Amino acid sequence: MFSLLGLRSQPFWTSPNNHTTSGSARDRVAYGDEYVAEVVEKLEGSFEDIRSEYMSAIMGISDGEKAVNTKLLEGDYDSGGSGGSEHSGALHKGTWDWHSYVQNGVRKDGFKDLCPKTASAVDGLGTKLFTTPFSFAFFSTLHPNSSIQPHSSAMNLRLRVHLPLIVPGEWEDVEKVGLECGGSRRVWEEGKAVVLDDSYVHRVWNNTEETRVVLLVDIWHPDVSGEERKSTEEMWDYSRSMGWMK
Repeated sequence: MFSLLGLRSQPFWTSPNNHTTSGSARDRVAYGDEYVAEVVEKLEGSFEDIRSEYMSAIMGISDGEKAVNTKLLEGDYDSGGSGGSEHSGALHKGTWDWHSYVQNGVRKDGFKDLCPKTASAVDGLGTKLFTTPFSFAFFSTLHPNSSIQPHSSAMNLRLRVHLPLIVPGEWEDVEKVGLECGGSRRVWEEGKAVVLDDSYVHRVWNNTEETRVVLLVDIWHPDVSGEERKSTEEMWDYSRSMGWMK
């Protein structure tokens, strides 16, 4: 694991949503951290636009009705050909779809064509957006009776943000649908961002008959300095130039 010493560390950087639904982003963010609070505010401020684009580009629904335009964004979870849920090393059980804007640090033009406001919201995070081959921003769709197995990232340089777009009606029952990180559990509430440190072991479950959708976005850990970010990016660039990474 690539671990940078001295970074503040805890599984969740946002308090439980059902305790603070009326609080400001700063009130809900660990340490009152302005950096993370700004990310939360920006993404939550774009919730309606992002949700609308998901409904249109993924489900073909516009204004509550089937859209005339049938061009939909294709999923890319198994773009590496690992075999999906049937593979022996599968990360999930059931059905889990990705529709990526940023995948392994590379932006996908097709996403921006169909979801321009979502792409703009992600790009609007500027230098806070994680910029390495381990950077992702995608619609994560966990279908009914599906789960994502316990896992952790290979570094502590990033925080992962979930902006819940569609949450099952039983969202307040953490046994039915929720996530666990570092032994702590959370539920999702539509439009309320959850920020976690995915270097902790975490897992996700949806034991309902409805679909759960979040926009997942990776950001730099706020304690990683500008110089450290630059050095990290140069390290990955060198690794790619040497053919050690794709």
